[in-house]
Amino acid sequence: MVSIKYENIGVAYGDFIVVENFNLEIPHGTITTLLGPSGCGKTTVLRALAGFVEPFDGKVFIGDNDVTLLPPQKRNTAMIFQNYALWPHLSIFKNVEYGLKLRENAELAALNSPWFSRFLWVTKPCYFFLTKTHNQAMDYLKETKEEYYSKNQGALTGFKWYLWIGFRWFKAVLKGIDHFVREKKEQIDPKWNYRRKKVLDVLKLVHLEDQAFKNPTQLSGGQQQRIALCRSIVVEPDVLLCDEPLSNLDAKLRKELRTEIRSIIKSLGMTTVYVTHDQTEALAISDRIAVFNIGNIEQYGTPTEVFTDPHTLFVGQFIGISSTLNGKVVKPNTVELGGGEIVKLQVKTDIPVGEEVALVIRPENVSLNTQSNSPIEIEIHTIEYLGTEVKMTGKLKDGNILLLDVVEDAHEYAEMKVGTNLTVYINPAEIFVFVGEDRVY
Repeated sequence: MVSIKYENIGVAYGDFIVVENFNLEIPHGTITTLLGPSGCGKTTVLRALAGFVEPFDGKVFIGDNDVTLLPPQKRNTAMIFQNYALWPHLSIFKNVEYGLKLRENAELAALNSPWFSRFLWVTKPCYFFLTKTHNQAMDYLKETKEEYYSKNQGALTGFKWYLWIGFRWFKAVLKGIDHFVREKKEQIDPKWNYRRKKVLDVLKLVHLEDQAFKNPTQLSGGQQQRIALCRSIVVEPDVLLCDEPLSNLDAKLRKELRTEIRSIIKSLGMTTVYVTHDQTEALAISDRIAVFNIGNIEQYGTPTEVFTDPHTLFVGQFIGISSTLNGKVVKPNTVELGGGEIVKLQVKTDIPVGEEVALVIRPENVSLNTQSNSPIEIEIHTIEYLGTEVKMTGKLKDGNILLLDVVEDAHEYAEMKVGTNLTVYINPAEIFVFVGEDRVY
């Protein structure tokens, strides 16, 4: 396991500077997510680590090694791409094995294969013939058995019985030849045998070892992404790089795969840099999160720290779902909104009267039943019934929108009409208060 360090990195595309004076240290063995909106520079930072772009300033370290000017193939990193990037003409086995052929580790390099093992490619037509013939024989055998079982009340008679026995024998011979050829190849070429075992081992991690000889086009999107993961980890990289690997999948599959990917990465102990713009995905998969905004890190910490203790207005608005209400302090711990509504605060230090503030409020901290000293009247703007809860938006007098989640009596509130007036209560202890971009509570 190795750590990663960016030291005053600057990257530009032509005259456009994407990141400048960028600094970040990533501990070894952690999954660190670079999180931010599109165009903020997170993928550029990842590509600088991979070696796909060259910084005009600063240094990149993997462990104690300065890799700033090293080509990608010499950095011992591996990347999972957004679009899978699998070879469509190669089998799953060959896709995963490809990296092992190009990048031999010390264990593989120590194995010696005889000179004539390189000519084992001549056995490929044999494998093709055996596979095709075997499949054709079994298809014909299945059709014959079903046809004559139905006609002869479950019995094969006369010539058809001998045909059945003949195909069974032919199948056994083909399997025997196939096993013999593979066994001899394992003995002749230890490097091939090593690669075969490594590929099958990583395919077992994602439960796709039985799909090894299919083509990528025969698999679903989720299965293809698992193969892309296998291809990356089979070479045992020092650093695993993930560039929005789940963005092409549906919501349910993303949730399943992010759990599976985190479990596999943590079991292998790889240092991982993960890029995404999905806040939920980042919170679920990460050990640490770096929140990006226009080429800079707004906040770097654990998922819990970033969610419950946002340092800047951008982080408070970007992480999770929230409403932002603007107002002015009219007296200690009291803010008047644009429409005249009064919101009570609980702040550690007094904010000067007349100061403009932004209140970031999460929908789970707005209640219809639990009363507080900050009642707000809203006009229902939208209603979304999700089965176990209702998500509502309410319009305030100044036109701002307040989000709220209704869990209790969800069915009752789902039947309400848009335009109905309601009184809701905001929990003062859970309001994030910002003056400018800085949080004061």
